[in-house]
Amino acid sequence: MKKLAWNIILSLCVAGISGCALPDMAKVSPRSTASGGVYQVQAAVPSQDSSVVKTVTPPRYLDLGIEQDDTIVEEDIEVVLPSMVYVNDRIFEYGRKLDKWKELDIKSVGIDVHEDDAAKMVRCFRRLQHVLNGYSDLRSKMLQAHKIFTADQISAKDIFQLQTADIEFLEDGCGKLVSASEDQGVGWNKREEGADLSKLETLIDRYDESREYEEVVQVWLQIPPFQIPRVHVRAKVKYGNALMYLNQEGKATEVYRQVVDQMSDSDEQPTDLVSLRKILADLYTAAGDYKSAEVQYKKISEDYENLGRLEEWSKLQLSILDRSMDDSPELAEYSSMLRNYLSFIPEQDGYKIVWQTDKFLANYPYSPVSSNVDFIRESAMLRADEWFDSFVGAVDALGSEKKFDEALELLDTMPTNIIDADKQLQVKAQNDALLLAAAVEKETDRMALMQELQHQWNNGMLLVKGGRYDEAIDVFTGLLDTEYGVKAENKIKEISLQAAKADRKKAASLFIRFTKTTDLESRKRLLIESRQLLRDILVKYPDSEIIAKVLGNIARVEQEMNTLDPSLIGTADQDVQEVRVDGIENAFNSTIIVAPPIKEVPIKESR
Repeated sequence: MKKLAWNIILSLCVAGISGCALPDMAKVSPRSTASGGVYQVQAAVPSQDSSVVKTVTPPRYLDLGIEQDDTIVEEDIEVVLPSMVYVNDRIFEYGRKLDKWKELDIKSVGIDVHEDDAAKMVRCFRRLQHVLNGYSDLRSKMLQAHKIFTADQISAKDIFQLQTADIEFLEDGCGKLVSASEDQGVGWNKREEGADLSKLETLIDRYDESREYEEVVQVWLQIPPFQIPRVHVRAKVKYGNALMYLNQEGKATEVYRQVVDQMSDSDEQPTDLVSLRKILADLYTAAGDYKSAEVQYKKISEDYENLGRLEEWSKLQLSILDRSMDDSPELAEYSSMLRNYLSFIPEQDGYKIVWQTDKFLANYPYSPVSSNVDFIRESAMLRADEWFDSFVGAVDALGSEKKFDEALELLDTMPTNIIDADKQLQVKAQNDALLLAAAVEKETDRMALMQELQHQWNNGMLLVKGGRYDEAIDVFTGLLDTEYGVKAENKIKEISLQAAKADRKKAASLFIRFTKTTDLESRKRLLIESRQLLRDILVKYPDSEIIAKVLGNIARVEQEMNTLDPSLIGTADQDVQEVRVDGIENAFNSTIIVAPPIKEVPIKESR
């Protein structure tokens, strides 16, 4: 690692010396600027014909020998990127260090690790991740650099900081912590053949299955050139297919040419599937496994039938190539159709290939490749029908689960420009059916809700009929925020008045019994109960229209109580509402309802 550090330092020195040897830059007239240390740089920007002026702040460590307001003109100096092999090597090495750290972390479980050591492991892990993520991001940017120009440029400063963090990590305790004594650096191009290749092939399989063709290409670009010959043919074919679906026919052609050459280049043993199947069938026969041999021989016959169709296809392709000039409209249109067919994705193209074949057959009804065009049409029609039916089935499945909003959202994603008029009508009919089903479901739910509300209303009325007014009020209170809200509010007022009158009638009955009783204690008890009933009306039904009469009745009862015993009212109130200060917690659990103090009113005779 010290050697690596010296190499970087030496490179920086050479760069510095070379910078000093540059010829003097042409100066122009000084121009005043708002900020010191800023000058204009003439820099060429890709995809533009003319240069643009960029404002650059001179680094503090460079002595340019110019004034703050001097304006100089210079060309952009291209950032020298490290090689992809170097970046892959660092990612590989830090991947090994991460595995080593995980081993140490597992071993530390159940062991009394000192607090300082634990903190050091955490710091080292964060630094390790920082460097590893830095190289991974650098590799991603380098892979993208050849495709498009973006604002996310790779700066020399970022590369220098990353390499500095790399060296600092390796030369302090963290580097020693995650490296064993026998752990020697193994370069990407020097490690055992096949290392990490299976993982990349697995990624290619995964992205190909999910039709993420851009990702297939990106994974392929991560394979080192020296390992390309070791890549499985299946992965190569999937890479070629990805290029084909991305309309990169030139690159796809080169990949397929390499695959064909690889499979054809076998002098010792034939590698085509039919020949291998023949050997397998012969082995089954020699071993006496005739049923298995029969299966393989039948498959060989099927393969040759398919080869016959391929031969017919090839002959027709040759016929149009032989009779047509390179600038032939027929050949150009057929080539375009074939290119679109090779990159055909039903979800994106729908029935466009079918329409293109119909147009070709209408323009060239006697084309020598009409049979091939028919095959393309049938194949594209079959795949497009499968996609369309699957899409409609998914919408129907959501509808059957009464997920109408999701079904309508999915149906709305159907592109109308890739399906014909009949299928557009089918989609519209399905959309209308879903809207109707959603409306019916909503109305059904509303009717069910109304039935439930009516059921609750009926229960409340039965409670009123049974004289259970408080329970009835609770039921109707639960209907206030529903479509029965207005009716429930009026009914609550009606029941409250009815209940208040009933309680007032009970209180009057007790007062009448008081007037007819001679026993002193019984007379006191009847007055107390009558007064409490009247006071409860004030609490439970405060908005009742008979409140004024109730207050008069309370005053009349209290008059009789004072006549019997001046302390009777105080004793009764104390028994009902007195709560010790130190028992306030229990007061909130009390089920006793205490009436508020009553204002004094003139005593009136009860009627």
